[in-house]
Order: sequence, then structure tokens, then C-alpha cells
Amino acid sequence: SILIPNKDHTADLEKCLQSIWKKTTWDNYEVIVIENNSTDPATFAYYETAKQRYDGLRVVTYPEQGFNFSGINNFGRKAAAGEYLLLLNNDVEVLNGDWLTELLRQCAHKGGAAICGAMLYYPDDTLQHAGVITGLGGYAGHSHKYKQKGGSGYLFRTATVQDFSAVTGACLMTKTALYRAFGGLDEEKFAVAYNDVDYCLKLWQKGLLNVYTPRAEAYHYESKSRGLDTLSENAKRYEREKANFYAKYQQYIDNYDPYYNPHFNNLFENFGLK
Repeated sequence: SILIPNKDHTADLEKCLQSIWKKTTWDNYEVIVIENNSTDPATFAYYETAKQRYDGLRVVTYPEQGFNFSGINNFGRKAAAGEYLLLLNNDVEVLNGDWLTELLRQCAHKGGAAICGAMLYYPDDTLQHAGVITGLGGYAGHSHKYKQKGGSGYLFRTATVQDFSAVTGACLMTKTALYRAFGGLDEEKFAVAYNDVDYCLKLWQKGLLNVYTPRAEAYHYESKSRGLDTLSENAKRYEREKANFYAKYQQYIDNYDPYYNPHFNNLFENFGLK
């Protein structure tokens, strides 16, 4: 079950949906768009035409006000029938046909990953996400962020399926049973920021694995839909959620991520020496 929160921005959503239906080779999936307080009447007209063009597409309406990414996904999960959930931002465009197969490959075998994340690029073909490392920037950061597309990164780390402490929720697959058992995303402490990393770390602390695969690729037009976290009221909320994250995971932030070499600096996401 692919869950896609959406508020207006139908051009982004259309690009996302079109890429899923046009490219995905795995055929046993459903897509649920979670409508969140759209204000443009054209958005609702788009939903109706989209349901006609994309077979099986469903739209459910989040009943609360405001933007709570955790709450929206937790609500959408209730409508999902799949054994696996894929959290997907509406500003993601799928690139390779077997992206869903590759994410599922890591989770579906016995002893497999509890969570799997994808290789995400900015539109300028630099890396946006290749796994999350705690402690980078004082909180958490993305492996090899801004590295040019292509190549293999430090010791092949951008090109190799591997364990990480966390992956981004922009494209995150997890087992539905685990999502339910661990309470999904935290709606109170991490309404918008760090909810994905928090979810990953909750499972990791119980001995479960979080995996990144470079074999699922997509463009991510990050933060276009809701604005940057550095602006106005978003900044206050972001600082509050950063403080919550540090209070909960200080040991991993201050003492280095176990999947990151302590000889590297924690200031940048480029695997540079201290």
C-alpha cells in the first residue's frame, strides 16, 4: 500500500502518480492519496479525473486541520490493505521500473529488513538521500548529500545495499504489522520533522534492521509542497522538534552513529575527515 499525503500541488502529484503507473513493474500494489486540507477547488476536480485514469487509485480525507505528517500517514494507514506500507511524498518521481520490487526484496525474506529506503536525487542530479546518519549537523543528516549522481561514494556506500540507523520517510517501506505494533509515526513530538528517523530508531533499538538500497531510484523535489523549515512559524516548530529529537536520542548523536566512522567529521555529509 503506497500512502501519498497531498495538499493542492496537483502538478507534483500528477508527476508522482504518472511515474508509478507508467514505470512500476511490480503489479500487486494499491495507491492511497491522503487529502490534507486543500483549498483549491481544482484539486478536488483533479482527484476525480485521476481516479478515472489511474485504476484503483483511492483518495481518503484527513479529518484534522493543519499539517501533521505523522498524523496524516497514521490516518492513511487505516485505509491500507497491504502487508507492507510505502510512505511516499507527493513530490517524488519514480525513475526505475523495479523500484518497488527492490524495496520489497529487502523486507520480504525471513530475517529481512524492517524498513527499507531508496536512493533519492535532487532535480539537478545530485544526491538527496542515500541513508541517514545520526549526529550529522548535530542531529541527523543524509549520507553523501549533494554528491553528483553516478559513482559509488566512500567505499562503495552509495552503490551498495547496506544497514543504516535510519532512512528518509520521503520513500520508506515498512511492514504494516511493525508500523501498527510500534504506533506508527509520533504525532505529538515529531509532527513534521524527524518522525521518520524516530520511527527507524525505535525499531533499530529493538534489534530490527533499517536498510538502504541504491536499486530503487527517484527524484525528490524536496519541500516544494509545504515550504522550508527555516521560514516563519515553520522554524519555531522545527526547533521544537529538533529539541525533542536530541533529548530522546542524545546517546546516538553525541557518541557517533554505529554505521559511521568516528574519524569523519559530523559537520558535513561528505564523509570528510575531522
